[in-house]
Amino acid sequence: MKKKAPGTIGLLCLLCIGIIAIIAYREYYRPHRSVEAETAIVVTAKQLSADYEKDEAASNKKYLGKALQVSGTVSDMSVNQQKKTVILLTASDMSGVQCSFQEGVNAIKKGDTLVIKGFCTGFLTDVIIDRCIIVR
Repeated sequence: MKKKAPGTIGLLCLLCIGIIAIIAYREYYRPHRSVEAETAIVVTAKQLSADYEKDEAASNKKYLGKALQVSGTVSDMSVNQQKKTVILLTASDMSGVQCSFQEGVNAIKKGDTLVIKGFCTGFLTDVIIDRCIIVR
């Protein structure tokens, strides 16, 4: 049986670590998707919430990670821990659509009807839409 040179295993380990470091670097500095530039799935807050309440797994396949353009009525407004504005759109008795904005939102109050565009990040008790902008 032939013996391997003592540095071969160490060299292979260094090569693997280097490849992992390059992949991690590229992923970390990959540009974020712009919600403005994305083509969105158009849906009402009521329909989106109903879809998730009916079948979360199927709704995740349809909406998760995708840009959505959601229309609905503002039922609540707040500020989260990151000091971002969060608007809750009325959907059903059980849930709503929670929209988190990157920038401040002005002149919006409860009862206003809005069209919001953002990325769907899942369902807790509400459907969560992140990195939102107001379309109208």
